[in-house]
Amino acid sequence: MNTITEERAPHRSRPALGQQRTFRGVRAQATGHPQLTSHRGRPPSAYSAVSLFSGCGGLDFGAEQTGRIKTIWAIDNDPAAVRTYRHNLGDHIWQMDIAEVEFPDVPADILLAGPPCQDFSSLWNHDGAKTSRGNLFREIARFLDQRHPKAFVVENVPGLMSANRGEAWLLVRHALRSPSRFLYDSPGPRYEISAELVDFADLGVPQHRPRLVVMGIRSDLGVRPPAIPRPTADAHVVVAKALDSIPIPDDAPNHDIGSDSDVVIERLKLIGPGENYRVIPPDHPLAVKGLISHVYRRLNPDRPAYTIIASGGGGTHGYHHREPRRLSNRERARLQTFPDSFIFHGAERRSNYAQVRRQIGNAVPPEAGRVIVDALVDALRRAGVRGTLAREIEQSRRLVARLATRQQSA
Repeated sequence: MNTITEERAPHRSRPALGQQRTFRGVRAQATGHPQLTSHRGRPPSAYSAVSLFSGCGGLDFGAEQTGRIKTIWAIDNDPAAVRTYRHNLGDHIWQMDIAEVEFPDVPADILLAGPPCQDFSSLWNHDGAKTSRGNLFREIARFLDQRHPKAFVVENVPGLMSANRGEAWLLVRHALRSPSRFLYDSPGPRYEISAELVDFADLGVPQHRPRLVVMGIRSDLGVRPPAIPRPTADAHVVVAKALDSIPIPDDAPNHDIGSDSDVVIERLKLIGPGENYRVIPPDHPLAVKGLISHVYRRLNPDRPAYTIIASGGGGTHGYHHREPRRLSNRERARLQTFPDSFIFHGAERRSNYAQVRRQIGNAVPPEAGRVIVDALVDALRRAGVRGTLAREIEQSRRLVARLATRQQSA
């Protein structure tokens, strides 16, 4: 199963860890997400979540689709991604540099985080924790140290395990397991963590997308992080199911077609479904040289797609299985399991190809997020770990939205 499990850290008596806070506010903005329900006569409740490095909201959207999670506060520094998040999930996201933020004092049962992965990816420099971007995991540790959430989910690329000859993972593991000790060499909350290498195709995503998923549960709760289910491991969702079973209308948002040159179109006509640039004879006028298999690679309709990436030059856009063209952003979004109703925004216009492509490629597929968070919530509920009252969630979410509005007008 490719699972790495940390032994349970010794219990430390810290009364503040189990305390919940009460906040002012009124009804939260309606988002159309699953409604909270009461259990066994108790007032409606859910697990409150805080989201760091939220991007366009893929992980948060998937978590909320469980019907048992409500994200209270989110943060990202990408203007386009924040616009997309606000349009689809709500006004509780802040557009700021996380390193310059004092975390708001809101309920946080679960932390969701997808820090930048490029410095750990095998496709890029693999510089890992040596870079300022790779060091952003320290902000996750800072939140754990200050807010003591009951549990967390962190998603990244498998390269995190091997970057800097394994030293990056040792640092990250220490930061997540003992954040206060890591940051300040002082006592603080400790977490039992697990790390699984998961192909998101096994979680219902029509795309081979290997990822490292780290889950942690606060040690004083006495709960082990659950194994991640693989509901579609034996029956992957394939490209034809995702793209062809329900045709995308020509005027659908983010369905931008027609950006390829005549040369690219003719080149793609020489490449069959599931094949790439290598099938073109090297002496052919349209032959190209490539470094990775993604170059001019067309989808295979009978298999999951290959990994949808966020950026790249010529030949890396991902290419349609039936038509000789690059994928539209709406098609990429479907392969990432975003519903067609989820609309992406550029920084200035309703749709900007490169900015939207980056958001989609960087996102956690919502269906993968749903499966992962659902398993975590199941583990917490089986152990009797309660969430936050619905009214407290609504009050805090409205308070965060008001603070975000003040930021924008400042």
